[in-house]
Amino acid sequence: MTVNSPDDYIASPSLKVDHVHIKVSDLQDSIDFYQSILGFSLLRVKSNGNTAHLGTGSIEGKLSTLLVLEQIDQKGNVSSTSKERREAGLFHFAILLPERKFLSSFLRHIKENLDPQFYEGMADHAVSESIYLHDSDYNGIEVYRDRKPSEWKWIGENKIHMVTEPLDVDNLLSQHRDEIWTGFPVHTSIGHVHLHVSNLAKAKKFYHQILGLYHTASYTGAYFFAANGYHHHVATNTWIGTNILPSSADDYRKAGLEHYAIEITGDIEELNRLKRQLTMNDIAIDEDMKDSNEQNDTSFYIYDSDGIKIQILLSK
Repeated sequence: MTVNSPDDYIASPSLKVDHVHIKVSDLQDSIDFYQSILGFSLLRVKSNGNTAHLGTGSIEGKLSTLLVLEQIDQKGNVSSTSKERREAGLFHFAILLPERKFLSSFLRHIKENLDPQFYEGMADHAVSESIYLHDSDYNGIEVYRDRKPSEWKWIGENKIHMVTEPLDVDNLLSQHRDEIWTGFPVHTSIGHVHLHVSNLAKAKKFYHQILGLYHTASYTGAYFFAANGYHHHVATNTWIGTNILPSSADDYRKAGLEHYAIEITGDIEELNRLKRQLTMNDIAIDEDMKDSNEQNDTSFYIYDSDGIKIQILLSK
C-alpha cells in the first residue's frame, strides 16, 4: 500500500470512538445481558424489532447511543459465535468509566450477578485498570477506568508505557466499600476498540499513516494507536494468527462486529480534510447509510485493510 500524505496528515485532536454496533444471535437475550447484567439503559428499539440502541440515558438532554445490537438473519447461527472463530474483527470494545469508584462497584456487582462463564479476567495496564468479560456471542468487553494523564509515563514524544499486570483487587474494593452499582453512570463512553487483524504492518499503514493516529505503543503481536495524547483509541493484534479471514461485517448471518464509529468535532471542512486524505490513498468512501435516519453529509463508512467497517461521524 503506497501512502500519500503530502501534508503529513494528523487526525483531528477531537477524534474519539463514538459507539460500537455488534450483530447478535438472540437480540432479547443480548438486551437482557447488556441492560440487566452490565447496566446499560435501553434507549430505543427500531420499529422492525431487530435493532436496539443502548447507552447511559440523557446527557444535557440528548440520548447518546454507545452500543447498537442487531439481530442476525438466521437466529441461533452458533457456528459464527464460537470463541474459536478465526476472522478479522472485534477482540473487545472497551467501556470507559468516569471514576474509579464505579469500577469498584461494578466489580462487586459482577462478582454477585455475572455467570462465571462470561468472566475473562482483570489487569492493571499502568494507564488504566480493567475488567474483561464476553457476551453469549463471544463479543469481548472491557470495562475500565483511566488513571489521571499526569500519572501516565511517556517514553519519548509519542510512546506510552503500558503493561499487563495483576489488578490490585483488594485495594480497588477496600477504597470504595459504600459504592453500589446502579448501572453505567452518565459520562460513561466507549474508550477504545481492540481488533483482530491479519497483518500488523498493514494495520499500521491504515491507522497511523492514512487515518493519522499516533502509534503510541507496541506489545508482542499488537500495536496501539490514538489521537491527541490518549493511550489508545484503536488497538490491533494478530493473537489468533495471520492466516485469518477478512471481517464479515456485512454478513448478517454471522454474529460479531458490524462496525465501530469514530467521531470528530468541528465544521464540515474537518470532515472534508479526512475525505481528501482517504481518497488520495484509494480508500473507498461509502455514503449509502443502511439506516435512512443517518443519510446526511456528515457521516460515511470506510473499511480498513482487513475489511473491518468504520463509520466516520462529524459532530458540531
